Amino acid sequence: MRLKLREWCGRYLIAEFVGLILTILVSNLTFLFFNNLIFSAVLGTWADNLGFYGTIIYRDVKKRKNSTGMISLVKLFRNVIIEFGPAEYLDSFLIRPFYLTVIPSFISNYSLAIIIGSVLANITYYIPTIIGYETRKKLFKD
Repeated sequence: MRLKLREWCGRYLIAEFVGLILTILVSNLTFLFFNNLIFSAVLGTWADNLGFYGTIIYRDVKKRKNSTGMISLVKLFRNVIIEFGPAEYLDSFLIRPFYLTVIPSFISNYSLAIIIGSVLANITYYIPTIIGYETRKKLFKD
């Protein structure tokens, strides 16, 4: 199990950090300008997606640098859908915006509330994501 945890951290930790930084930045700026928790939560969620998936896809493309062309791109897209599809749907449209809206209502430090909301959302996000990742690795050896 320790090897699996190391593998998962190697895959997700840097991307998670990039996503969290963008979430804090965009949520704070949006809240500062619009003073709207829901709008800030939605934009924070999409900033997280941009940072997280941008990092994941960049790293996956870099691993495939010797493998170019349409087939490589299709395989990359397939892998992302299998690994993240179900978890991302729930995370982007329900769970993360909920936490990023509700938690700041209870915690006055907005940045801290965003961090706590992100951590809570990640708990529900990573269970199906890791299942998708392990399934993808078993089904496809690329």
